[in-house]
Amino acid sequence: MTVAEQREMLAVWLAEWRLENELPPPPREDVGNVSAQCVDTSTGGASDKTIGATEAVLRPGDIVLLPPDGEVTSARPVYVALLAARVYGSWLCAPFSRFSTPASEGEFATGRDFDPLKVVCAWNAHRLPQAVLERGWLVGHLGAQDLKILTDFASGRRAELPPARRGPPIVHPLDPRREYIEEERCLWLDFQFAEASAPEEWEVREPSIGYAAEPKPDEPRP
Repeated sequence: MTVAEQREMLAVWLAEWRLENELPPPPREDVGNVSAQCVDTSTGGASDKTIGATEAVLRPGDIVLLPPDGEVTSARPVYVALLAARVYGSWLCAPFSRFSTPASEGEFATGRDFDPLKVVCAWNAHRLPQAVLERGWLVGHLGAQDLKILTDFASGRRAELPPARRGPPIVHPLDPRREYIEEERCLWLDFQFAEASAPEEWEVREPSIGYAAEPKPDEPRP
């Protein structure tokens, strides 16, 4: 990606960021009322029943709309991609961005038409208990190639996202994307209690999958 293309992408992201900050917050009367408008209808398999109610078997690559159990998830729909299964029913998940353009080198453009599923925040991958995911809704599935790209990046193997599908680097200390990143880290506070109540054995079935939100050795934060 050329410098000009990076600047164009950043301009689109900044426009969305400014618009979001200028608009009043949405009404909260319908918090927790999930409708067909919240799911990726392009899959043709979205259900109005939770995963637990349908007894669906979760697989790597599944896309889940999280239950509105906390402050962030009750304010807006939050989707995650399941990257890898861990022991005791825990999953490594990467959330989707609330913006349509990658904000940094750690965010990945999926090429989907459905706005909430256009960008994956691979840098913000985190673990979630399966019990939390089962209270959500299964809305789609990643392709095998995209799943491998995201899992390799989140694994800490120094893998990079494809240049043509990631965002521009963050360099300036006052870049507003730094504020955005700190906001997105707060997403996982919604599920802190659920994680703390799960078993301590968080070993990964596949070798060495860690927190993508942690900086890799000798590399700056996203």
